[in-house]
Amino acid sequence: MIISIETSTSVLSISLLNKESVINHISVPFKNELSEIIVPTIKMFLQDSLISFCDVSFLAVGCGPGSFTGIRSLISTASGITISNNHIKSIGINSLAGLAMSALHEAKNLKLKYIISSIDSKKDDLFLQLFQINNTKNKSLPILAKTNIDAIKIEKLNNYFVINALTSKNVLFVGHQSSVAEKKIDNLHISKNLKQYPDSLGVGKLASCIISNKISIKNNIFSFDKFKPIYF
Repeated sequence: MIISIETSTSVLSISLLNKESVINHISVPFKNELSEIIVPTIKMFLQDSLISFCDVSFLAVGCGPGSFTGIRSLISTASGITISNNHIKSIGINSLAGLAMSALHEAKNLKLKYIISSIDSKKDDLFLQLFQINNTKNKSLPILAKTNIDAIKIEKLNNYFVINALTSKNVLFVGHQSSVAEKKIDNLHISKNLKQYPDSLGVGKLASCIISNKISIKNNIFSFDKFKPIYF
């Protein structure tokens, strides 16, 4: 089984998956107390799921970009868990890729080609990354990174589209300031997801794809075999 955890914004979310089937999921908003609540929340989640760490094979963690404090607290906690339970394999996940994964089904239903993920940088701009939907049926990842992570102001979103040769009819925008993006770019598709922020479900589903398709954790742009923060 896989436990996935995400704290890149102001929400602690935890999911339990068996392959790609979701067994349990919780979301807990937090302010400045994450370091105090994260361990008790994980313990309660395990109890509610009727499992222990002995039943877990993989721990997948959203490593950012996003909240410096949230990412740091999570990685510290996750590292402690894997040290104490050395049978659990570590998978660090790019949180923007996890966010794109949460909108994948929606983008496919709309027959779109790209997803742009957006996370609040807390510095008056956005962390953005462009992903292409992979519709091939071979054993590969369902999304492909077309750009590196960028930090831009929402006012520069038009330039981002021009630089990356994008047209709004082919793009689904998901995440922070999506409603503003809709006003900036004519005919832009905006995700209807209630959660416009990175969530452990997306992290877990992407980790599950990597595991089930036997993709090397070390050799792809979305994941790492160690928990390491993505800071800007």
